[in-house]
Amino acid sequence: MLKKLVVLMVLAGALAAPALAVPSDNTVRHFNQSQTLGFFRGQTVEYLDFGVVKLKAGNKLAPIWAITNAADGQRNIIDTVPGRKDYSQLWEVNLVTWKDGVTPRLLRSAAEVKKALAAGEATVKKPGIVVDCPVV
Repeated sequence: MLKKLVVLMVLAGALAAPALAVPSDNTVRHFNQSQTLGFFRGQTVEYLDFGVVKLKAGNKLAPIWAITNAADGQRNIIDTVPGRKDYSQLWEVNLVTWKDGVTPRLLRSAAEVKKALAAGEATVKKPGIVVDCPVV
């Protein structure tokens, strides 16, 4: 009985609450946040960079690769975008470094990063950093 009473009180409060005002010009308010460019499977994408976050157990992570000694035009590389089952805006940072004697080249996909690592042309370090960067 008490549970039903609480539900009824919540519903009554919701019905009595005034509706949120919608601007008459139907504009959408934006906040000033710069986008960062990156690569996803050879294409340029944009994401917001909210910086390093501390996680609780159970957070879903996706990898992001940053090249430490990159070729000109290199951007960070991601391998998932919104709408995919593996998407998360929380990214585990992977630092990729070209080995001495290897000429850095532009990497535009996770597959290209993995190929360079498998060929022994580069190394990867996981510094234990997670960043919050939703793709827009």
